Amino acid sequence: MVEATPALGLTASEFAAIVGTEPSAVAYRDIFTCHEDLPRELRRWANERNLRLRTLGRIKSERGTRSQKVLFGLADGYAIESVLIRRHDGFTACISSQVGCAFSCRFCASGQAGLKRNLDKHEIVEQVVRLGPKVNRIVFMGIGEPLNNYENVLAAIRILRDRDGMDFPTTGITISTIGIPKALARLREEHLGINLTVSLHATTQEVRDRLIPGSRKHDLREVVERAISWAERHNRIVTFVYLLLPGVNDGRDDAERLVRMVVGKPARVNLMRWNPVESVDLGRPTNHGLHRFRQCLVRAGVPVVVRDTQGADIDAACGQLWLRDLQGARAPQRKNSRYDAAA
Repeated sequence: MVEATPALGLTASEFAAIVGTEPSAVAYRDIFTCHEDLPRELRRWANERNLRLRTLGRIKSERGTRSQKVLFGLADGYAIESVLIRRHDGFTACISSQVGCAFSCRFCASGQAGLKRNLDKHEIVEQVVRLGPKVNRIVFMGIGEPLNNYENVLAAIRILRDRDGMDFPTTGITISTIGIPKALARLREEHLGINLTVSLHATTQEVRDRLIPGSRKHDLREVVERAISWAERHNRIVTFVYLLLPGVNDGRDDAERLVRMVVGKPARVNLMRWNPVESVDLGRPTNHGLHRFRQCLVRAGVPVVVRDTQGADIDAACGQLWLRDLQGARAPQRKNSRYDAAA
């Protein structure tokens, strides 16, 4: 028996080829319905064409004050976490792009089990669809490094933005990345008006290598240059995220180096506090330390905001999503994630 084709991975032209010239009761946009109970007519239509409308199993969800975390099961026995965040003007879908992550960021839970595989384009699209019809922003800030799954992530974005389907505005989509230079160079040439956020977290190669071991082969200066080149090419602002860690990257020298990297460029800085992750030994800056670092940037004319993430009350804030199995248990850690200042 031929395996069913995931419907949410179809482009509009692929859908049209399946439908053919005969009149169809189902339009391309119908396969993106957000209702959990899919219409009978749609299910019958899909079965007749060997299409699988949904591939992710909704295992459980957990609600917090302003966010909801959903655990989606995958066919290979793993489960990924996605987050729906309520804002004053809508809802943001924080979605995953990989099953695990290869970059082993010291401050993040998502890569502690290593990388298992890339998510397919239909698995990425389905997260957005299943998080509901009120989603008006999408951020690739869940599990995985989106630019390490470049083809599927970009294919999913093109499906999401297709006018015959969900018609999601690309200006409402943000790719968050540690900054892979070759992928940033490719992204520069794409005709997509998305937003770009680069997780910087350090101003020297030595500190960044310790914080993000998987990026050791990526020159910090090239990461910044490629990101700024993307911003200049698309006439947009690139956001550099800087996780302020006491005694690690919060000194005056760090602030001054950060200023030199971005001042006068189409860039802004988001300062963040670390969201605690079990078994990781890092600290959070004091209000005074955060203010001092911020003021150094402000005085130099660098646009900067202090970003407070949502979802910490249900372990759904930035860096707190874990790779799990279908029972909800965390995948075994690949190695100790404790930060070693002497590494």
